Amino acid sequence: MCQYANANTTHMIFFAGWIPCVHPAIIGTLAYYLISTLLYTMKIYTFILSACLLLVCSACHEASHHLLLGGSGWDKIAIVNKNTKEIEWEHPLEKGWECNSVAVTPDRNILFSYSKGAKLITRDHEEIWNISAPEGCEMQTARVLSNGNYLLAWCGNPATIMEVNAKGEILSKTDFDTRIEQPHAQFRQVNKNKRGNYLVPLFATSEIREISPSGQLLKSVKVDGNPFSVAALDNGNYLVACGDAHCFIELNFETGDIVREMNANDIEGAQLFFVAQLLPKRDGGLYICNWQGHDGEAAKGHYPQLIEINGAGKMVWDLNDNATFGMISSICPID
Repeated sequence: MCQYANANTTHMIFFAGWIPCVHPAIIGTLAYYLISTLLYTMKIYTFILSACLLLVCSACHEASHHLLLGGSGWDKIAIVNKNTKEIEWEHPLEKGWECNSVAVTPDRNILFSYSKGAKLITRDHEEIWNISAPEGCEMQTARVLSNGNYLLAWCGNPATIMEVNAKGEILSKTDFDTRIEQPHAQFRQVNKNKRGNYLVPLFATSEIREISPSGQLLKSVKVDGNPFSVAALDNGNYLVACGDAHCFIELNFETGDIVREMNANDIEGAQLFFVAQLLPKRDGGLYICNWQGHDGEAAKGHYPQLIEINGAGKMVWDLNDNATFGMISSICPID
C-alpha cells in the first residue's frame, strides 16, 4: 500500500505484489501522452488514406478523359477514350452529312452540325431538336457558348448566324452577305469574341471578318490559305487554322500582325495537311485536327489525323489510324 495526502483528502492506491506505487499526477500525464500519440497516429493514417484516395480519383479522372470527334467525310461522330484510343460511343451519319462541328453541352448531350442542319441528341441517340438549314444552304457551325446557349451558322445568300437555347428556341438571328456566291466556299466554324461580335473565317477570300450582331462588317484581316477556324488565346490573340496552306498562325487581330506560324513540317513526327479545328488546352498545349481529305497521298504516308502538342510545339499524343477514325475536322474534350 502507498499513501499520498493533500490538504483535502488521502488517496489510497493498491498495487499487487512488488509493483511500485505511482502518483496519480504521473498516471494522468502518461494517459495524456498515450491519447495524444494515438490521436496523432490516427491523423497520419487519415492523411495517408486521403492521399491514396486522391491518387485513385486522379487516376480515374485521367482514365476517363474522352474526346468527341467528327469530320467531313466520316460516316459517324464518335467519343474516343484518349488513353486506349478506342471508340466507346458513336452515332451514325447519313451519306452526304458533312459534319464540321461537334460539341458536348453542359448537360452532357451531343450537339453537331451536319450540312443540312444541326441536331441536339442524347447519349441514347434520342433527338432533342433538329434545326434545318434552308434549301441550298449548308449548316457548318454548331458550338456551345460560355453562357450555356448554342451558336449555329449556315452558309448561304445571305449567310446566317443564330443563337439558340437548350430547347432549340431561337434567341437571336444575324443575316449577312459574305459576297461569296457558292455557299460551300464560305466558312466552316464561326466563333464569338468577348466583345459579343462574330468572327467568320472565309474560305474563298482568305480573310477573318468581325461581324456585329446586327450584321455590320466591323473589321477584316487577310490570312493565308482557306481559314477553317479561329480560337481565342488568353493573351488576346487568336489561333487561325489556315486549311490548305498546311499551317496555322497566331494572329494579333487588332494589328493584323502574325505573331508566330507553324508550318507543314515543323512538328516532329507529323506533317500538317488541311489544318481544320484548333483547340487550345488549359495547360498551354493544343489539339490540331489534321484533315486529309484534299490529299490522296496523305493516308499512304501514315500521318496522324489528330495531333496534340505541348506549349513547346512537341507532339505528345496523336491518333493515327485512318481505317478506324476516318478524317477528323472537329473536336470537343469531355472532362
